[in-house]
Amino acid sequence: MNKGLISLIFVGVCGSTFLMHNEVTAQSSNLFRTYKREVPQKLSETPESVAAGKKVYEKRCWYCHGIEGKGDGPAAVTMFPKPRNFTRNEYKVRSTAFGSVPTDEDLFRIITSGIEGTAMPFWSTISETERWQALYYVKTFNDQFTKDASPRVIPVGSVPSTPESIERGRELFKEMKCFECHGDDGRGNGPLTVALQTEWNMPYRARDLTKGWNFKGGNAIEDIYRTISTGFNETPMGSYLEKLSDEDRWHVAHYVKSIAKDMASDVVVKVKLFEGEQLPSEPLDENWSKATAVEIPLAGQILVSPRHWTPSVDAVMVRAFYNNDEIAFLLEWDDATNRQEEVFRDAISLQFPAKIPESLKKPYFAMGDSSGSVNLWSWKAHWQEGFGAIAEAPESEPGVATELNAKGFKNITVQPPESQNITGKGVYQNGRWKTVLKRTLTTEDVKGDIQFEVGRLIPVAFAIWDGSNSDVGGQKSVSSWYYVSLEKPVPKTVFVYVLVAIVMGASVEMWFIARLRRFPPKMEEEQE
Repeated sequence: MNKGLISLIFVGVCGSTFLMHNEVTAQSSNLFRTYKREVPQKLSETPESVAAGKKVYEKRCWYCHGIEGKGDGPAAVTMFPKPRNFTRNEYKVRSTAFGSVPTDEDLFRIITSGIEGTAMPFWSTISETERWQALYYVKTFNDQFTKDASPRVIPVGSVPSTPESIERGRELFKEMKCFECHGDDGRGNGPLTVALQTEWNMPYRARDLTKGWNFKGGNAIEDIYRTISTGFNETPMGSYLEKLSDEDRWHVAHYVKSIAKDMASDVVVKVKLFEGEQLPSEPLDENWSKATAVEIPLAGQILVSPRHWTPSVDAVMVRAFYNNDEIAFLLEWDDATNRQEEVFRDAISLQFPAKIPESLKKPYFAMGDSSGSVNLWSWKAHWQEGFGAIAEAPESEPGVATELNAKGFKNITVQPPESQNITGKGVYQNGRWKTVLKRTLTTEDVKGDIQFEVGRLIPVAFAIWDGSNSDVGGQKSVSSWYYVSLEKPVPKTVFVYVLVAIVMGASVEMWFIARLRRFPPKMEEEQE
């Protein structure tokens, strides 16, 4: 399979498209689906519509869900979470009570919208008729749809969001011990989340409630209330319908909504000129709050073996500063644990082309290729003092931060000690890594190192390894190309010119006022 076709597959998996604008290839992410609650007029369920649905299923669905609907299609082995087993009551996003099958409308919504955090895409690309037909056929895999033809639907009322409601929801979040899975701040890093198992005997990760774009079944307040009320079948997320009153469920929903945020994504990481003598080197330096934050979506690396079908890191937040001599990046990402092993360790890597492209053509985004070398900045927590390193860093990779060059996955070289120019430091707090990588703007190695220039668009890509997820080598979360841009400082003369203009304008105005007072205009005599 050639690299062009592989690239198209990866871009499809990431849900990204590429647009042309001002001579920049800009990435427009389609990662953020909208859970569509509107359902069109229902198609009649007849033997003919079921038979037609079988054809749709065998054309569109069987490769993941299997011919018999058991979730064991040829592609299932590569997926986590696994495709839905339609013969069991595994349905998660429903408007019905816990343990019940979903309504036809629920199934239509899922087929139309897809499910975040899974390989289930949205099928709004096929006709509404085909969607109705497909779901009628899917129902034939499970007898419970016949036995429970009219499942109980949980009504959705309304309680207005107020500061008092949000605070009450925060209290209930603690009282109901939601933090044991979701963490104190809702980051999905509670003490139980690393011990939970799914129905497939795989680690179950509680949802990070601060990432509103990644909620299964939508992140509108009604969607959150519905999930709290119905729970997710066959997962540790149970129903709170009988445990909390309707009003209290709304309070919890308002609290969850208050901590959920949208992804602050952009194509360009804008690097500000730092106002100070030294760039911040500490991840917890308060100055980082003054830098513009950009969140970059990540996906599993599936281009070469070993492919990563079960990534645990879905985004990295990037901030950056520069001064006359150096550039520094602050990189933040969520990680339920900082558990490190000799082979599997938490790590992050920045990738730049070895030379700023003079055109839109860039090196192959997956570690470069023979026609385009990339410059890699790598930091590994395993070597960071204070995190229980098991083995000393090998001499070929000095320190916690390492510079490398690559022309493809199988052509990676570590730069010699005299060419190692980056420094790095990481801090792990409350289920989140914060790591600083710093280097001089320019180096003597003009062939192997990226040379930063103010005002230029410089491609950058990111990769993250989660040691607790057995990430190593090619098994990592990656992005495609984005950009960094060192913003041009505003010349001080601009402010001088503005001040001069204001003074001159005021002077002219005062001159006119003084002249009018000295030589008032003569009023024409009224004509009789």
